[in-house]
Amino acid sequence: MQIHLYCMCLNEAKIIPYFLSHYRDIATRIHVMDNGSSDDSLHLLAGDERITVAQVKTQHESFADTYTSLMNNAWKPSRTSADWVITAEMDEHLHHPDLPEYLRQCRADGVTLLTCVGYNMIAEAFPTDPRPLWRQIVRGARAPDYDKPAVFDPQAIAEINYRHGRHAADPTGRIRPEARRQVKLLHYKSLGLDYVCERNDTLAVGLKAVDIQNRRGAHYLRDRAQTRADFETIRAQARRVPGLRLDGGVPEPTFEDEIDLLDRSGLFDPVHYLAHNRDVASAGIDPLVHFCTFGWREDRSPNTHFKPHWYHRIYGNEVSGEVNPLLDYIVEGERLGRFPAPDFDPELYRLAQRLAPGESPLRHLLASERRSKA
Repeated sequence: MQIHLYCMCLNEAKIIPYFLSHYRDIATRIHVMDNGSSDDSLHLLAGDERITVAQVKTQHESFADTYTSLMNNAWKPSRTSADWVITAEMDEHLHHPDLPEYLRQCRADGVTLLTCVGYNMIAEAFPTDPRPLWRQIVRGARAPDYDKPAVFDPQAIAEINYRHGRHAADPTGRIRPEARRQVKLLHYKSLGLDYVCERNDTLAVGLKAVDIQNRRGAHYLRDRAQTRADFETIRAQARRVPGLRLDGGVPEPTFEDEIDLLDRSGLFDPVHYLAHNRDVASAGIDPLVHFCTFGWREDRSPNTHFKPHWYHRIYGNEVSGEVNPLLDYIVEGERLGRFPAPDFDPELYRLAQRLAPGESPLRHLLASERRSKA
């Protein structure tokens, strides 16, 4: 089965080794459109007969329009030789445990277009480990804006019609999507603040008059403080991506798992949270989602007897600062006798109340207090 991949390149030397290690076992041909790279990109792409590099130039004073036009048309010669076309940037790694086999099944089922599920992946620093990124960077924020119709049958699709940014499209032809989306798009852009700023500087130079006038690529022009704020937002929202886990490690729950565990635990009190956080109440935000995303980082208490920052300070040698402290308390902290706050010893409470094994002392206390107020 022939799978042809099309991508753009502009000074991508850092990411190219990871791009190649990811796609070499997936794509039978890789077509790179290089827009004047001056780093080591072209050297890294040389020497593999499966890789074709074409030099392109920005047209009509628009970097964005040029890239969109190229991705809308460059793949068309593959109609006569490819079963599937993939369009992906070098930092967009499509993930499935066996993508070629899945595409065989899709072809047998008559599927012609796959829209990938987007995640904004994050790391504190650019990696030095040569393994594929999905084996070492497994945390990311679900990003619907990064969903992308990135895989299609070139014989069935007449026009892909990508819009600006190339994550949305209006394809024409014989369109038959998959019944359930199975392929993730892991966008490895936020690989350390320094790397994000470096890439922004590189891409900002490529912006032309029409781009600036229409604010296309405006995020490349953000200063370091603004980029840091964006980075912190992604970090706050990031969780283990479903289907990814570090080798040999205990898998971190996904965001959906975290929400479910806290909801069922009885240790998150939405009434208390909204009463003590009027900004959340007035904004109409789900209190549990807010707590899991931002609240614990801002030391907002999920109930009357849990102090997030105190918990991290006391148990920092055992609990990662990137882990929701209430989640840790639920999963193993209470079982290990960790205090949720300075004034509550769960083990002494268990003994005093003669609780059954497995019964949560903190849940018992909170339920008792609610009953006394009723």
